[in-house]
Amino acid sequence: WRQADCWAMTENYQQFNLPFLKPEVYNLQAINGKSVGEFPLTYFIAAQFSNAVFALRFLHTFLFFVGIMATYFIAFFFLQRRFLALCASLLLLTSPLLIFYGNNFLTDVPALAFSYIAWAIFLYAVAKQNNLLLLFSFVFFTIAGLLKASQALNIIIASAFFLIQQKEQIRKKPPIAFLLFFMLSFAVLVLWYAFAKRYNYMHHDKYFFLNLFPVWKLSAYDIGLGAWRMAISWSNNYFWRPTLLLLLIGLGYFIYHRNKLDKSLLQIISLSILFTLVYIILFYQKLIGHEYYYTFFFIAFLFIIIGILKTYNTFHAENIFAHTVLFLLLLLNFILCKQEVASKQLDSRNNPFYGTIAFHECLETLGVDENKIILSLPDDSPNKTLSLLRRKGYTAFNDYRSILQNRQADFLILGNEDWKDNKTLQKYLTDSIGAYQNITIYKLK
Repeated sequence: WRQADCWAMTENYQQFNLPFLKPEVYNLQAINGKSVGEFPLTYFIAAQFSNAVFALRFLHTFLFFVGIMATYFIAFFFLQRRFLALCASLLLLTSPLLIFYGNNFLTDVPALAFSYIAWAIFLYAVAKQNNLLLLFSFVFFTIAGLLKASQALNIIIASAFFLIQQKEQIRKKPPIAFLLFFMLSFAVLVLWYAFAKRYNYMHHDKYFFLNLFPVWKLSAYDIGLGAWRMAISWSNNYFWRPTLLLLLIGLGYFIYHRNKLDKSLLQIISLSILFTLVYIILFYQKLIGHEYYYTFFFIAFLFIIIGILKTYNTFHAENIFAHTVLFLLLLLNFILCKQEVASKQLDSRNNPFYGTIAFHECLETLGVDENKIILSLPDDSPNKTLSLLRRKGYTAFNDYRSILQNRQADFLILGNEDWKDNKTLQKYLTDSIGAYQNITIYKLK
């Protein structure tokens, strides 16, 4: 559902040659489909290629792997052990959530990747007191926040960490460069989201979520449901469940031995956990229904994994047997991640013929060209079938009864024979102009 919106925006950029700041989707619930959520940078770039869908997948996958490479440098900064730093990065590659959405259309994982790149640069910038590196880190933090608003919390985490680390120097000399980068980053994010809200308001779009939905607005049942999904029923999205249990035990072991570890690592873990809780509180309603919102958790996950491996290294630095078990556990996680991602890919209910060249040619011969407005039924999402059809129009997500009554669509494309018995539709099914693989096309006006 949500990925089809990203796909729709990418295809609209290409199909209608749209300017960057005038994004559209296929569903006409807003004026001409004009609506925007996250910063559409990757959608616009992908639209410049002939095969925009492949380009978008490739771009997001590339960014994901660059982000994973960045986690190695983050881990090595604290661990100073190549094998353990590599284990931290490889463990992230066994997350079904990251693997599935990393090679897809949503910007959640690319935004996480930019955050990882920013953290890798930031840590070395603080250690070396290098303002140029600090500038680059804020650039990447800003891009991450533009692609996904929740990732902007990394700027606050990093800033708090910087102030704690540099408190002695700050007393002697104010960190002018840091404050400037922070304010510029904050200003860019505010300007974009102000523009996005204004753009949606001007075109009467109420679909894209650009607000908070905190926990205190929900019922006790919804709060319990969200907690159950995050902690239990949807936890297989993070890692293989036995691995999660081992991480939980490792976290307890880390907390018990926390006084023996690097204070800076302890500070960054504490801050990342704190702001993950802030994120959960502020976006709780979205966490109930969408597992891709859990992507932000992987900031804290990374630092927790590093903390666990740091504790492990303190007591098992030269234990070859333990290293072997760790390596075999990673291999098992890869196998089980592959199975979990394969099961997620089975969740498809669209008629595959909607997206074929042959069907599109059939539509053209019937007069259903790209300038015609269609009503596509059944489809409970805004853009799934419309993206496959590459046509503007409406679906069952809209009030299709009102659309039919007010003659707002030129054609009805019906992809389910059972819907012909729908009493609301029957009087509009009088002018069938063609059929293709159980899809019937009706002229409405």
